[in-house]
Amino acid sequence: MRVQVGDGSSRPVQVGILGPLELRVGRAPVTVPGRRQRGLLAALALQPGRIVATDHLIRAVWDDRPPRTATGQVQTGIWMLRSTLTGAGSPTGALQSCSTGYRLSGELCTVDISTYRARVAAARDMDRWHRPDEAVRLLRSAHELWRGPALLDITYQGLHNALIRLEEEHIAAVHFRVTLELRLGRHDEVIPELYELVEQFPLRESLHRDLMLALYRSGRQADALGVFRRVRRILAEELGIDPGPSLRKLAQAILRQDSALMPT
Repeated sequence: MRVQVGDGSSRPVQVGILGPLELRVGRAPVTVPGRRQRGLLAALALQPGRIVATDHLIRAVWDDRPPRTATGQVQTGIWMLRSTLTGAGSPTGALQSCSTGYRLSGELCTVDISTYRARVAAARDMDRWHRPDEAVRLLRSAHELWRGPALLDITYQGLHNALIRLEEEHIAAVHFRVTLELRLGRHDEVIPELYELVEQFPLRESLHRDLMLALYRSGRQADALGVFRRVRRILAEELGIDPGPSLRKLAQAILRQDSALMPT
């Protein structure tokens, strides 16, 4: 694919999806006119640097009920997006066309989700190399990129599954960091964050387990067992099930004041 990079006056494009959709050319914020254009930009930014098929863009905007003119409307929307970008001073090849679809250039555009994933991947490398402090630092810098729920202001149903996967990815990374912090003996520091997480995700037993462990290590045995009773009630009321074996074993170990629960 031939890419035009424009002249020396063009400025790089930055797209933010980890919060409300945000577009910048250079350091200047750029308003994307039109709900459909914003949806198309969001769908492209969810797959930075990759070709996004026209059919995928149609599903993103219209879900399973596209109009007969959907392909033409996507073409028009892309043209308007490209006009917005070049009008703001971006390189002419920032938004590229190919035979099957469109893509945001990986060379000319940066998307915050790419930076986020790179930092999380680097943190996992640091953990494998037994450098947990560095892993935590990288994860904290990754989490600072989040400005709120991803694409908070984009309501297209066709993007719903992609946003759910992105949220799962984020929570897994947060849980990874909390696990590292507990391993480093920072149980007092993570308790407030864990309380927020279990309120937000009350059915995730792994988060309750970390909260129980952090509370116990902080000398709050009763509070730790209170968390267990609460999650047991929530699971029974919402799903009709008991806590899993890992959570039950931890509750029993806390009751025994098992020394193995304390950090080494």
